[in-house]
Amino acid sequence: MSKIHLMKPELSNLIAAGEVIERPSSVVKELVENSIDAHAKNIYVGILSAGRGKILVKDDGDGMDKEDARNCFLRHASSKIKTEFDLTRIKTMGFRGEAIPSIASVSKVTLTTSDGNGAGTKVESEPDKELVLSPAPSRKGTIFEVRDLFFNTPARLKYLKSDKVETYSIVEQVEHLALGFPEISFSLAIDGREVLHTTGRGDLLEAILKIYGNRIADSLYEVKHEGLYFSFRGFVSKPELSYSKKYNMLLYLNNRSIYDYPINKSIEEAYRDYLPPLRYPFSLIKLDIDPALVDVNVHPSKKEVRISLEGEMASILKNTIVETLKAKRPLYDLSHDAKGQNDLGMDAFDVEDLKEEEGKKIEEGKEDFDKKEDKIVYFQDSLPSTPSYVNPHPVEKKEFVLEPKKTSVSQDGKKDFSNIFSEESYTLRLPEMHPIGQVLKTYIVCDGPDGFYLIDQHAANERINFEKTERLFSQVRSRVVPLLPMTVELSFKEQENLDEEHLSRLLSCSIVVEKFGERTLIVREIPSFLSDPDYSAVILDCVHAVLNDEKADPLKEMRLAIANIACKKSIRANETLTMVEMESLIQDLAKCVNPANCPHGRPTLIKLSRSDVEKLFRRTGF
Repeated sequence: MSKIHLMKPELSNLIAAGEVIERPSSVVKELVENSIDAHAKNIYVGILSAGRGKILVKDDGDGMDKEDARNCFLRHASSKIKTEFDLTRIKTMGFRGEAIPSIASVSKVTLTTSDGNGAGTKVESEPDKELVLSPAPSRKGTIFEVRDLFFNTPARLKYLKSDKVETYSIVEQVEHLALGFPEISFSLAIDGREVLHTTGRGDLLEAILKIYGNRIADSLYEVKHEGLYFSFRGFVSKPELSYSKKYNMLLYLNNRSIYDYPINKSIEEAYRDYLPPLRYPFSLIKLDIDPALVDVNVHPSKKEVRISLEGEMASILKNTIVETLKAKRPLYDLSHDAKGQNDLGMDAFDVEDLKEEEGKKIEEGKEDFDKKEDKIVYFQDSLPSTPSYVNPHPVEKKEFVLEPKKTSVSQDGKKDFSNIFSEESYTLRLPEMHPIGQVLKTYIVCDGPDGFYLIDQHAANERINFEKTERLFSQVRSRVVPLLPMTVELSFKEQENLDEEHLSRLLSCSIVVEKFGERTLIVREIPSFLSDPDYSAVILDCVHAVLNDEKADPLKEMRLAIANIACKKSIRANETLTMVEMESLIQDLAKCVNPANCPHGRPTLIKLSRSDVEKLFRRTGF
């Protein structure tokens, strides 16, 4: 007797519902995506009792005639794909034809629809019962009403979260859809109260403003790229706006909200110099790519996809964000608006917005900050700007490098740690400021045209030494023999990759290796600045990374070691500095590529404006 038989449609729909319909927000997602595919310009979502009681989705899209209204409840019935070729070029949000029959198998559904040609159609559906069709008004569009969700699957109903959690999940789902399609007007009502409404004017920044508010919308930089096979545009936050979770790193592929680890990781890497560990920026990136280069049919909810050219896309996105941050050069400013404060109570202004006067010398005795009318730029582009940092009292140059002998360089005298910056023509990247003293033996106080600055002497010197060491390594690849023998055990893949190409790449890292038995390498030479035995793990990690074809350049593979070296060389807290030393430190900081943050992402300086101080003393604005 045969043991294998076909399932009843009702049973197969219940199984499909277990994959597609996880919670009330899944129902909202599927129905709203159908409205989007129907070319709707206005979509209304109404929720009662966190979606358990009722979900209503109403649109002004194409609508359906009587036959389509009946067929949409059939499993794998779809108007979006007809051939195998269509599956390789999916341009719609849905395509499988599973959503509506899956929803109908675990709830009571009423569909009212019309294509505008004649009378409309009303379809009433309950699990294990025949569809009931009746005439309806001829209003063009579709209304889906879903009631008593999961009433026939008690286990699924029992394990739903609290009303508050399920409601938030629905709100988040609609927000993500609204950001994916800013040209569509979305309205969301929870228990009769409207909580979200977008205009549908197609302005992505306006949609961000409607959903996240002024604070985030005012703290964004635009990024974009146009390429042959793909393009992207979107917004990333200024470094002062950061979070402890990755929830606000939003990624869209052809308007579909997705998660892609390599691309998200590239955004994190772009902020490595600007944020401390375990802090993440706000980002919203919309990728446009030929549908033929994407496979969206790999996940039940289509949240994960497979993308061709993923590595190239991630690399270009990272470089674009890095260049944007370098161009804007955000510095930290104590917020003068409580609404703009983040966890650290700080806000930022952009040095790019300051009119830098490179090389300008300010004559002695002409600086009277009380009489100046210039104002520091915050976010508004229309405000006046200040010149870059220029020392009005030239002082003798003094380098802040403790124990410089620890940094080995070539012995030909062509390069030296102390003159790395002096050999280059650097743009001064700090606003005008002049040191007036030191507090707590840790922070340098600087006067400015419209406020004052606090500089963390250790963090500032750490940034200076980091960039000097990084540049030294990139320019002077001197090598030494390690003090202690270093051997590397190889995996099968690493043995196979031990060829001239990989040995050359190791040599570019100033690492020379030789075979030492069947599965072992011995390291003969290493970079001179990593000669300390404490950095042997860095050398071994670099060897493994190269032989495993990990995509990272030598500087990035050794970045942590460089940052640790810079930290050890730097001025410590509780160390008294002379005025000459303070001036010299600020001069070197002004020459750094990123003067605003130490290598670990902490701020090096913070600005307190005149208005901040006046508010603290209750002189104004309290």
